[in-house]
Amino acid sequence: MMKLDGTMVIVGDLGELKMFDVKKSEAIIGDSIKKSYSLEVINDILYIDAHKKISEVVSDSAGNFCGSIVQEHELENERKKRTLKDIAKDIEKAVKLKKPKRVFLAFAKESLSKLLDELDQSTKDLLSKTISVNLIKTDKNKILSYFE
Repeated sequence: MMKLDGTMVIVGDLGELKMFDVKKSEAIIGDSIKKSYSLEVINDILYIDAHKKISEVVSDSAGNFCGSIVQEHELENERKKRTLKDIAKDIEKAVKLKKPKRVFLAFAKESLSKLLDELDQSTKDLLSKTISVNLIKTDKNKILSYFE
């Protein structure tokens, strides 16, 4: 098992971001010391706007969306870009605050590269493992196994 002291684990998609500290536990079993690691939630942030349909966000006074499919698509892309910027800022804030030695990041496949583009270099330098998997609904006791 790899050494995980000082590791922060971040999982997310466009709708939610979960950040964890890796905590080490040691137990004496028989005549040896067994180490195990668990995740402790630091933060769980919901990005509500990312879940809304365009028609819920932009409508005329009667509640009807007025615009073309192209405009709707452009608005959708703009909202995704803004959400990714917000997610990147939240990751950077947590990393500056917690000062981990390394960061493991799992993010939804379709958005991972765009998220990495948004992160500042000091945060990118701490990324030791990055996987394009959405683990947001995964049991926290199983998340670490994805990074082994």
